[in-house]
Amino acid sequence: MHPKTRYPVNPTNNAAGRTAGILIVLILVMALAGGGGYLAYNQYYKKEPLRTKLASMKTKEELIRFTRDHVSTALYRNLIMLDDVVVMMDKELVRLKRIGKKFPNQGGIVASQTEALTIARGRLASVLVDVTAKAEKIYVTWLVDRSRGTGLIKAQKGTLTRQLADAIRGEAVLISRIRTNPDTAT
Repeated sequence: MHPKTRYPVNPTNNAAGRTAGILIVLILVMALAGGGGYLAYNQYYKKEPLRTKLASMKTKEELIRFTRDHVSTALYRNLIMLDDVVVMMDKELVRLKRIGKKFPNQGGIVASQTEALTIARGRLASVLVDVTAKAEKIYVTWLVDRSRGTGLIKAQKGTLTRQLADAIRGEAVLISRIRTNPDTAT
């Protein structure tokens, strides 16, 4: 017996303490399961919405959708990525022109960067236009004659995907320099 109480006290038989401990463990397990479910949802199930427009050029939405659904998801991703890069370069050109107006005595620094960026943007935009035109030809062929269109898809999807990837890779140094600038990377 405990000296201050009339009842025997056994620390292992404390019902209130054991219930509280079980309740705390149960709440922690539920929180862990909820957090794991949230993480799994965001990482594996939540998908980015389909982009059906290119910001740097006019294209039909159905062409972009066809590219993803019937040609290749890699081609679709490269198309979107190249479009994002061209838009990012446009923002950087605007920023450089703004800097050039602000500091007219430093025109040589800004002019060389603007010239290099304009040339690179022109190359990337021409590749984007070329690949989009070829994808449109495949799409129209597929609409008219499915078997011939499917043959064109199989013959050209790898080439078009590589063409976009090579264009992006060719300007990787310039792209990474632009991306380090918080004003244009958004």
